[in-house]
Amino acid sequence: MVLHVGTPKSGTTFLQRVLWDNQEALRAQGFRCAGHRQTDMFLAAVELRESHNFWGYDPEELAGRWNEVCRQAREHDGVMIMSHEVLGGASPGQVERAYAELEGLDVHLVLTARDLARQVTSEWQERVKNGSARSFAKFERRLVRQLDKGNFENGFWRNQDPVGILGRWARGLPADHVHVVTAPQSSADPTVLWRRFAEALDLDTTDIDAAASTQAANTSLGVAQIQVLRKVNEALAGRIRHPQYARVVKSQFAERVLAEQRSPRPQCPPELVARLRVLAEERNETIRERGYVVHGDLGDLVPREPQGPYRAPDDVGRGAERAAYAQAIAALLVQRAEQRRTIRAEVPMPPPGGRLHRLGRLVGDLRHRRG
Repeated sequence: MVLHVGTPKSGTTFLQRVLWDNQEALRAQGFRCAGHRQTDMFLAAVELRESHNFWGYDPEELAGRWNEVCRQAREHDGVMIMSHEVLGGASPGQVERAYAELEGLDVHLVLTARDLARQVTSEWQERVKNGSARSFAKFERRLVRQLDKGNFENGFWRNQDPVGILGRWARGLPADHVHVVTAPQSSADPTVLWRRFAEALDLDTTDIDAAASTQAANTSLGVAQIQVLRKVNEALAGRIRHPQYARVVKSQFAERVLAEQRSPRPQCPPELVARLRVLAEERNETIRERGYVVHGDLGDLVPREPQGPYRAPDDVGRGAERAAYAQAIAALLVQRAEQRRTIRAEVPMPPPGGRLHRLGRLVGDLRHRRG
């Protein structure tokens, strides 16, 4: 079986969408995704991570989810694929529990990773899209303090340090059962990542159209739109909780309304990029020494030197911010108008001469007299 544990923002949503969009082609090769629908694996991962409070679930509602997907893996004759990035930050105890339910299976661990400079801005943005109102400056300060102390067990690093994640999840596995899939640089065709991932799974991609799934992946926002969403989160003050927040604010507002707008993408500060380059080289050397199977180029995990002038992600001009607000409000108003038009078109008019028709005429006459 294949256990894909992250990292978040390394193309995992895209890869999972390709898998679920091509279930028939996977079944022809003996592969299957865990669960009966894509959200099943997410709920199982939330249960294992014991993060139900953050995601707005009752523990009893999630009880047995991890056991169920593991049962499916044990009973499947072919290759079961268990994939979710929430798993990456699991504690040693949670990892132990995960493997206890998979005892007796031949597990191949897969970790997708991307260069840390892009991960820094991507994870900050993702946290804002999940309800945070924290500025990039505050997010960066905490990240740098942990880096200074060599603390890679908390916050950003717990989810994004490839060596730390592999140290927890690869214990006891042969090196040739641990696969590191590198995400290509941003200018590359996204299907390159899919081909590298499929290679780790030993999956034939001939009958799988990955390009058709690229539009379903997570949508990135520009700095002005992130600023708007931060201010909205401040105003909401926790009044909309997960999972409703994910449906209403993240999916509807952020990834549909705000994502239609354009502004510069957030950049990682040059000083931090320089430090992350050194760290990436160290991490790559550890991966080589441990003998893990690499799919792609470890050089892709080394951040590139910044190009052009740097502008802090929080430095959004008032004009750009106001324009983003106005465009968002306009888009929401258009949606509201279209919804009302659809509802009116779907509601049948009462037949002439009927009670509702006569009542409508009576109300109209009364309004006319008052006027």
